[in-house]
Amino acid sequence: MKHKRLLMTVLVGVLCLGACTKGNGSTPVMNTGDGSLTSSVTEATEPTKVPEPTATPEPTVTPEPTATPIPADTTAPELTLTGESTTKVVARRTFEEPGFVAVDDRDGDLTASVQVSGEVDVNWCGSYTLTYTVSDAAGNVTTTERVVEVAQPETVYPEGKVIYLTFDDGPGPYTDDLLALLDKYGIKATFFVCGTKNTDLYRMIHEAGHTIGAHCMLHNYDVVYESDEAYFEDLNSILDLIYESTGVQTTLIRFPGGSSNKVSMICPGIMTRITEKVTNMGYQYFDWNVSAEDSVTKVTEEILANMINETPKWTYPIVLQHPENRGFSFEAVEDFIVWGLENGYTFLPLTPESPRVTHRIKN
Repeated sequence: MKHKRLLMTVLVGVLCLGACTKGNGSTPVMNTGDGSLTSSVTEATEPTKVPEPTATPEPTVTPEPTATPIPADTTAPELTLTGESTTKVVARRTFEEPGFVAVDDRDGDLTASVQVSGEVDVNWCGSYTLTYTVSDAAGNVTTTERVVEVAQPETVYPEGKVIYLTFDDGPGPYTDDLLALLDKYGIKATFFVCGTKNTDLYRMIHEAGHTIGAHCMLHNYDVVYESDEAYFEDLNSILDLIYESTGVQTTLIRFPGGSSNKVSMICPGIMTRITEKVTNMGYQYFDWNVSAEDSVTKVTEEILANMINETPKWTYPIVLQHPENRGFSFEAVEDFIVWGLENGYTFLPLTPESPRVTHRIKN
């Protein structure tokens, strides 16, 4: 009986101890059979860790570099004129554009894109403006201007003693002889010609190195000075004939009777108007300060004396003679040339740059 109670007590203790152990995780106590108690310790096994699935790495993407914004183009092209911004051209001569260069910091050379507006009329003296414009791809515009002055040529004053021999109203029956005489002495002169059917004489005058100028087509005062329009019709006719015969576009003219003539009174004020107009048109009209007076006298000795006496009075003597149509005047030419050479004169032809001699206008 005693043994039974003891056994029950042990069993109850074991059960209680197992329950406690299970409940609080303590080491269980076991009966060894000899009445003693031992604890059985079972090492806890670490739970098997399931490996995390290996993630496939995402491919490395190199980000595109962020473009730096290009600033807006606000710079206009650079437009440079070749030569001066104000230039001069002699009237009735060709004007050649000096040129220009246009460059843009982005579009490069834009010279071919330059637009030029405006015109230069070389047949009328005055001031003309040319406008140059260029734009780039962004619409920036550059504009600049050039002023072109169309003017009479500047006068060139020769050094030393000079004589300008000028012959009016030819060609005529003595033109060939006159050309031979001038060639004999190496003299160059100026021929203010009238209309003729024998235009070969124009060519001969030009080819001999003389200056050829326009006098009139018809030496008829009533026709030439009937009106302004009549005068320019006559002038254009003789200018065209000279050009067709020689290829020379002369700008030298001499009015029939000179600019001081009174025969033009049939049209009041005509000389005042046409002298101003021909000058604006780029022509140079020449009168004279030494007259042979071969329209007044037929005596060769008097003609020669007139020229010799008057020439020394002027720094730039322009001598008027009519030797192509008047034999008595032709006979005085050689003696006058000899006198001039012996007295240290050089004979020169008139040019657009020669010193001008003009009379006081009376109409």
